[in-house]
Formats: sequence, C-alpha cells, structure tokens
Amino acid sequence: MKFDPNDEGGDNKEIELEFLGKDSMLFKQTIDFGSALYTENNGMGEQVYENFKRFCKKKKVTDDVFSDLTPTILNNHLKTIMDGLSAKVFRTYNASKTLQDELMKTEEAKGWKRLTAAEKVVEYNNANREVAILCNHQKTVSKAQEATLDTLGEKLETLKTQKKELKKILENMTNGKKKKIPLKKNIKEEQEKVAKALEKAKSMKEKAKTKEEKIAATEQDEKAKQMRKELGELKFTQNHLWEKEPSKDQVVKKIENWKEKIKKMELNIKHKDDNKEVALGTSKLNYMDPRISVAWCKRNDVPIEKVFSKTMRDKFNWAMAVPPEWLFNEEIAKQG
Repeated sequence: MKFDPNDEGGDNKEIELEFLGKDSMLFKQTIDFGSALYTENNGMGEQVYENFKRFCKKKKVTDDVFSDLTPTILNNHLKTIMDGLSAKVFRTYNASKTLQDELMKTEEAKGWKRLTAAEKVVEYNNANREVAILCNHQKTVSKAQEATLDTLGEKLETLKTQKKELKKILENMTNGKKKKIPLKKNIKEEQEKVAKALEKAKSMKEKAKTKEEKIAATEQDEKAKQMRKELGELKFTQNHLWEKEPSKDQVVKKIENWKEKIKKMELNIKHKDDNKEVALGTSKLNYMDPRISVAWCKRNDVPIEKVFSKTMRDKFNWAMAVPPEWLFNEEIAKQG
C-alpha cells in the first residue's frame, strides 16, 4: 500500500493498492479517495483515506494493514447490517448491480435501437468486462490467443483488399470499360488431393501397430491437415469471385455482403482483443445474477445463446422465465 504514489503532495488522497487476490491474481490499482466518485452524495472517501493512514501508522511494510480483523469478524459484523450479508454476498451484489447499471447506460444511449444483435452483444461484453475488472477476474494471454488475433487481422486485410477489387470491377462495368473480370480458379483437383490425403492418414492410423507405423501415420496426418489448411486459405482468397462472369447487380450485392463481413470481422477482433486479459466467464457463472442477462436479451431481441453457453443455459434454466422488464435490486440481493 503506497500513499500519494506519484509524490504530488498537498491534499493528495491517492493510495496505490497492490496485493495477490483470489487464485493469486495480482490486483494493482491507484484509487483517489478525494475524488467526487468517493466524496459526493455523503461518500466517505476522505474518511476511508484517513482510516488507512491510521491503520498503517507505526507499522512495518510486512505487517498486515487489518491486523485485528479476520473474515469471521467481518462477516459477523456485516450480518448485523443486513441478515445474510457476507463478503461474498457483498461482492455478488456489486457485480450484479454493476452489470445492470452498465447495460442500462447502453440501452439509454442514442441510436441503441438501430444496432444489430451482434453490435448489442459487443456492448453486453463491454458491460461484462467492467464487472470482471471490478472482481479482478484476469487471465494470462496465451500464444494461441495472440496467434488467433494475428490470423484474424490478416483475414480482415484480405477482405478489405477483396472489397477494393469488387469496387474496381463495378467501376469498370459502370463506365463501360471492357476489362476482363477475374474468375474463380477450379480447385476440384486440389479438393480431391486433400480428401485422398485425409483418407490415407485415417487408414494408416487405424492399421498402425509398430512404433514406426504410428510415427508414419502421424506424419501423414499432419501433412494432410496442412494441405486442408492451405486449401481453406485458397478458397478464402477467391471467395469474392465468381465461376462465370457476373452481372452488375451481382457485383453490387457482393460489395454489400463484403461490407457486412468486414464490419463483423472488426467487431470480432475488437471483442477478442478487448477481452484477451479478462476472464468474462467467471463473473457470469459465479457473481452476476443470470436474470439480468436473460431480461436484457428479451428486451433487446438478442438470442440468449449469444451471451450464455449451453452449459450456462443448463445451469441457469431456472432464470429463463423472467419477463423483459425484470430488474435486480436490494430486496432481490437479500434473497441470495
């Protein structure tokens, strides 16, 4: 715990908190207890700051700040404020209230009703992320995640290049320029090669008995999968083309389709990048009241499977009947 971590002096009331939280996840934030967030509406930010200073007075850096407080003492005290209240219930209430407040902000924003379901899901995930940050639900970014983002970035650039090519084709057609329109290459031969390679790998794996045969089967399997990957990349690079010369209307329609593909890909990349260091699932499963999400989906015509996996839908089956106007509040929080 560091008071005035940036050495600003004066009436600075910032404290940098750094500790290992649940599952040994690092929590490190600087909180300004003198800001309006903690002092307005009878907020006790300044009093909290002074209390912290008093708790730390004459203590070594290795001493506990709350040296006379245990979880049992804290929970017993909380029960005197509200029956059934505990540190965990308090955390659950905060998570649920934060989610609902963040979702309400987006629903009240100008132009909300014009958003597509996919765009609304992005806003839902943004609200979910605020809860995950509040609860310090972090995760380590894996090499696989970074590789996925790189691949998606490359695909996005390919889609944008393809859209330019389509617009150029449309421009030539509109201006009456007799330029040859590129067509899809016939990849039937490549498809057959890949199918045969995969079938051969399957057969070798089934027949393999010796160590050498198993190694050869594995090598063949890897080779076949690489061929399938390259075929997929070839298909993707010419997806915007036709097998025979298109009409002007077909080109116009494909340009519109590509605009949607690009928009969807950009949203997907933003979602994955924004959430790569945050574990969204933990707060969904354990802290946020699922009825908030179900009611939100119903109000906004978003399929529930867009925000809850099948496992979550099965676990929260009891919450699926809530009406669209259902809202989380203090009385509901008391019910646990």
